[in-house]
Amino acid sequence: MASRYSTIRKCAFGFAFLFLAVYSLDYVPGITGANGKMFGLFSMTTFVDVGHLALGTLALISGFVGSRTARVYFWFLGFFYAADVINYVITHLHVVSPLTNLLVNLPHTIISIAAFLIAAKVSKQSTDAVSALA
Repeated sequence: MASRYSTIRKCAFGFAFLFLAVYSLDYVPGITGANGKMFGLFSMTTFVDVGHLALGTLALISGFVGSRTARVYFWFLGFFYAADVINYVITHLHVVSPLTNLLVNLPHTIISIAAFLIAAKVSKQSTDAVSALA
């Protein structure tokens, strides 16, 4: 039996879980270090929290709407996070050590690359077309 959701829609649900989990972690006692940063590295401001909540919600909505919407979401996410990484690296060149800069940007870099790969490579054939072939 064919799955009800295409692979790209399942990816959108996975990213929704990821972003909503990160949003939720900011409210779990003990996750924030003595320096006020999550895991000692990540500054979690209200703006960042709203960003994670919005990206998680958009991923969830795009997963339910359809494959095309999910693909647009992943293109948007890839560009948004790539811009975020570039902006952070440039604005923090002489503020934090290169190792800290790398560690802080690594999750966003990985997410940006993954989003681009999903948008470009995940099967563009819809679930309906696959079901019709079976």
